Amino acid sequence: TNWYHADCLCDYYGVEAMSDEFFEVNRKFISMAVKNGMNCILTPLFTPPLDTDIGGERTTVQLVSVIIKDDCYEFDLSNLKRWIDMCRECGIKYFEMSHLFTQWGARATPKVMALDSDGKEKRVFGWDVSSTDDKYISFLTQLSSVLDKFFIGEGIKDKVFFHISDEPSKDDIDNYKACAGVMKSIFPDYKFMDALSDYDFYQLGYVDIPVPCEHKFAPFVSNVPDLWVYHCCGQYRNHLPNRFIAMPSIRNRILGLLFYAYDIKGFLQWGYNFYNSHLSKSHINPFECTDAGEVFPSGDSFVVYPGPGGEPYPSLRLKVFRDALQDLKAFRSCKSDEAIEYLKSATDGIGFENYFTSPGKLLEIREIINHLL
Repeated sequence: TNWYHADCLCDYYGVEAMSDEFFEVNRKFISMAVKNGMNCILTPLFTPPLDTDIGGERTTVQLVSVIIKDDCYEFDLSNLKRWIDMCRECGIKYFEMSHLFTQWGARATPKVMALDSDGKEKRVFGWDVSSTDDKYISFLTQLSSVLDKFFIGEGIKDKVFFHISDEPSKDDIDNYKACAGVMKSIFPDYKFMDALSDYDFYQLGYVDIPVPCEHKFAPFVSNVPDLWVYHCCGQYRNHLPNRFIAMPSIRNRILGLLFYAYDIKGFLQWGYNFYNSHLSKSHINPFECTDAGEVFPSGDSFVVYPGPGGEPYPSLRLKVFRDALQDLKAFRSCKSDEAIEYLKSATDGIGFENYFTSPGKLLEIREIINHLL
């Protein structure tokens, strides 16, 4: 999964969220993502509280319509249904729900818009509401039963993941624990996945699928059945794999061999099409600004460019990453003893901070595997 930012497409193309034009543009960008290997998508139940300055807001993209009825809420999931249908038509198989608490510690609630009794839209949750506020817990509880029935009806209940808050620290442990407790009580049959690189934190049992960063994933290897890994702006030292514009492509394509060596089940990166500055303080033109306003390494925050008419342009980095996934599929297709033994020798001793840097070596491995297949 490469976190998908639907609001950025609204901002760049000037389309209204949930309009026909909105779905048309998103279909094109999601199709491009699937074509290049993505099969899981960040789904904005509510505007994702990601990379947003405290007190700030991102453009509203909310698939769940909320209507206030006295002390209760009614929910219209027609836009969520349209989104799910569109994504499945494009080839998406898994759906990660946008975070239901704010990033880096789960201290507040995401922006939620609702219609009041007069038919006026207003914000009912956001930075000014604590994540453990009773009204928000009641809201989530009412929403959970509606979503559960919807996911069952769509036949995707086992393909849905929920997030709480990525990369929580030990300073956040009490808050994270409280939020995780709420989520597990109202969504008992779902898996929870968060970026989490602190193995001690994982051992507390709050996250079903931890996604550690590349240079901190070693303790997770033999202890997590469904092992994922991620990289972002911080993975640049010691030749760690990544896909910044300034990096040679071997640091991107080597991922296929590493995923095979460690039997990695999933990969996460946060920026498929993030066209905002750091903390979303302003919008950017990705053809002119590739570093989120001189904050991230160039290329970290997006791998597609917004072309005319809502048509995305793939970056070289996206194409190379697809090649890495194709390598992985080829390696995993090997069934003969000869091919498996060859791959065992080819991956012997390699790691995320220790692998050969010759593009020729990797191409040679793929060529040999092609021949053995």
